[in-house]
Amino acid sequence: MVPRLATKAANAVRVVKITVNQFDPDGLKYFTTVSVRAHWLISVICLIELVYRPHYGMIKFAAYGVIMAALIGFTAFLHYRLRSNRPVTWHWLLALYGLDVLLVSAGTAISGGFSHDFFHLFYYPAMAAFAAMFTSFRLNMLWVTMVSLVYLGISLTAGAGLDLGDRDEKTLLARVAVMYAVVAAVNVASRFERIRWQQSVERERALERERVEVSQAIHDTAAQSVFLIGMGIDTAKELAGHGNPELIATLEATSALSRSTMWELRRPIDIAGIYEGRELGRALRSHVSSFTNVTSVVADMTETGVEPSLSVEAKSSLFSIAHNALTNAFRHAGASRVSVGLEFGEKDIRLRVSDDGIGLPDNYAERGHGFANMCMAAERTGGRLSVEQKGEMGGATITCLAPVDR
Repeated sequence: MVPRLATKAANAVRVVKITVNQFDPDGLKYFTTVSVRAHWLISVICLIELVYRPHYGMIKFAAYGVIMAALIGFTAFLHYRLRSNRPVTWHWLLALYGLDVLLVSAGTAISGGFSHDFFHLFYYPAMAAFAAMFTSFRLNMLWVTMVSLVYLGISLTAGAGLDLGDRDEKTLLARVAVMYAVVAAVNVASRFERIRWQQSVERERALERERVEVSQAIHDTAAQSVFLIGMGIDTAKELAGHGNPELIATLEATSALSRSTMWELRRPIDIAGIYEGRELGRALRSHVSSFTNVTSVVADMTETGVEPSLSVEAKSSLFSIAHNALTNAFRHAGASRVSVGLEFGEKDIRLRVSDDGIGLPDNYAERGHGFANMCMAAERTGGRLSVEQKGEMGGATITCLAPVDR
């Protein structure tokens, strides 16, 4: 209901197109988290002000209590949505800042209007947060104008009004000017940061397009050539018969090398789907199928749970871990069967790759760069990697546990 009212208000002043398309989900969630924490801090400060050395009667105390209840209630509601991973859109933030202005205005009026020493200071964080979130300069000027008009109205009508003999009008003008200055300064900084973020996103998109183009080029040229070379070697093995053991051994070693090369070429080809927006489960399933086709090692994959929205970096890191584990099973473990498990929980993602090979030697971490690369990939997801030298299938089991919200 509250977001719907916020949307109608935005429509009424024709600002939706200015604001809606400027938020990325991760940035919005982070900003909401910071706003909620700031509101908890403000709530604690206000509670202290309310109960410490009160100098007002029960009616004002009850009125302030209602304001505090509204502030704490809405903050707790947004906190609950964040903790339960429920969506929090820009509408909720607009409603939060609108509620801030409403509550501060009510508190200012109850406390005596302009004559109160500090109540108007609570306008500033609400306006600054709005300016940081909504980067349209026109929208921010409209916002600060509305707030300043409300404050002007309260200052002129509530309590004793302005004392012109004491030059209160000059103080009021200075407070309004500071409102505009705060909003303008925060808006400039936020807009500058937004431009830098958009440039960074554009560079990342260009890199992703380049990766996709490279993967297509590999598929159309190198992968096809290696596949044909492998077929030629296998044909040569059949034609050679058993008369020349040394030739047969050489051809078998060359055939294994061609399969290994073909498998490595599948990584940039299959991971390209992630950069095109494909789900991790779908990309991994295709990669596991390619593993069986290229290496002749039987591999299966199980997937449980519903895949959440993951960043490209998280998906590509988990994909790399699976690829390296499959490579180890093929090249070093002598496995005849590999099992890949992908489990999506409410808070964690569990990726497990097991094989029935010879297991891992004690110094496996010092051999090559495969396990070091897997550990770094797990760290990029915010998770951790665990290795069992003799796992559930008799060979190695490699597991990565990564949090969902990274």
